Amino acid sequence: MGEFGHITTQRLPTLLATALACAITAGCVGTPSKPAPAQAKPDTDAQATNAGHDGMAVDALRRLSLMRPLEGGIDTPLVHYQIHGYLMVDAAVYSTRGIGQTNFSVRRADINFQHLLWRDWLFYADAELVNWHLEFKDVYIRKNTKWLGVLTIGNQQEPFGLEQYGSFRNTTFLERSTSSAIAPSRSVGISSSDFHGPWIWSYGFFTAGTHDEGRQQRGVALTGRLAYVLQSENGPYHLAVDYSTRHLNASGQRFESAPEVALSNSDYFLDTHGIADTKRVQRYGLESAHVSGPFSWQAEWMQAHVGRQDGLPTLEFRGWYAYASFMLTGESRDYRESNGIFGPVVPHVSWNGRGGGALEVAVRLSQTDLNDRDVFGGKERNLTLGVNWYLDKSVRLSANLVHALYLDKPGNSFDGKHPSALVGRLQYQF
Repeated sequence: MGEFGHITTQRLPTLLATALACAITAGCVGTPSKPAPAQAKPDTDAQATNAGHDGMAVDALRRLSLMRPLEGGIDTPLVHYQIHGYLMVDAAVYSTRGIGQTNFSVRRADINFQHLLWRDWLFYADAELVNWHLEFKDVYIRKNTKWLGVLTIGNQQEPFGLEQYGSFRNTTFLERSTSSAIAPSRSVGISSSDFHGPWIWSYGFFTAGTHDEGRQQRGVALTGRLAYVLQSENGPYHLAVDYSTRHLNASGQRFESAPEVALSNSDYFLDTHGIADTKRVQRYGLESAHVSGPFSWQAEWMQAHVGRQDGLPTLEFRGWYAYASFMLTGESRDYRESNGIFGPVVPHVSWNGRGGGALEVAVRLSQTDLNDRDVFGGKERNLTLGVNWYLDKSVRLSANLVHALYLDKPGNSFDGKHPSALVGRLQYQF
């Protein structure tokens, strides 16, 4: 399934060192502008008293979720800068028939910096360790203008897709669906975003960008997203259309996606590799979502038309997913009408406050087809079951069971097979 590969346990010492460094940083760095609240000491005392009853693992989680100095990042208003970040540590077992070797990896380790510039321009820079590869993500300047809404100049995510446009930190499942292979990723450009009443729009002009989860955009593109929010007694409905056209100047275009399980050091099952003589890529997308109290659902469909030179026929690739989510503890997913994406889940009562946190269960069905004419990039259909436990605003524990219902790629060793994977994640953000 996307060749559920493995990260060797030889990297485990590096993993532990990274996690330890993060924990030490979180425990030692203070926040001068945000003194610790008065109740912090009683919570810590209570945690110490119950440590013997909860056990070492439970005590470690409570300590992690009590790292209040970095909960809101390092924020110093006197010089107008902020530092935030997050750490995602994954473990997985996988096999075509049963339980295989357990693998560990730092899936992502991120740190970002914000600084307020002259005339209210905001500078933002984001560096991320992705599967042990350093990538620069968003690097831009941004300002809220009177006539153009929020104007962003620099390397940024192109406005296309509900999952793709939103943050990795807030996705319901550990990985985006395989349909993200069709959506454009980050590029250097200039974009505008705004909303008025029920309408939300974003558009921009883009050129080549940095590596983003291994992908890199080329050529010159126009990309836009238009959303409409329909309010009802049961909650908001989100409807959106996406469009992108990119001219490539005969550069090779590649479509690829992780198999919704990122612990792999082998080639992806879904991968067209470089398609020669491509001159134009047009992308289309449809989005829908609904939130009704603790229940929500969302779905997307995408299609790409790849035009080629020398009279070669146009290629068509497509993908879709649909999923439903239910918060067992009564919370609701945060739909943001200002930009048409979902924010983080915040528990009613955090675990370190002696509550239960927030518990969510979800199921997803997805399919992506990158086979057309003389290109065999693979066709994959997956079923994913997920559970998320949000201890507080900083700590999240998640598990996904991913099963390949259908794999079609002639000549590939996984063709016709049905592998499965069980993946767990500890996510800490500050």
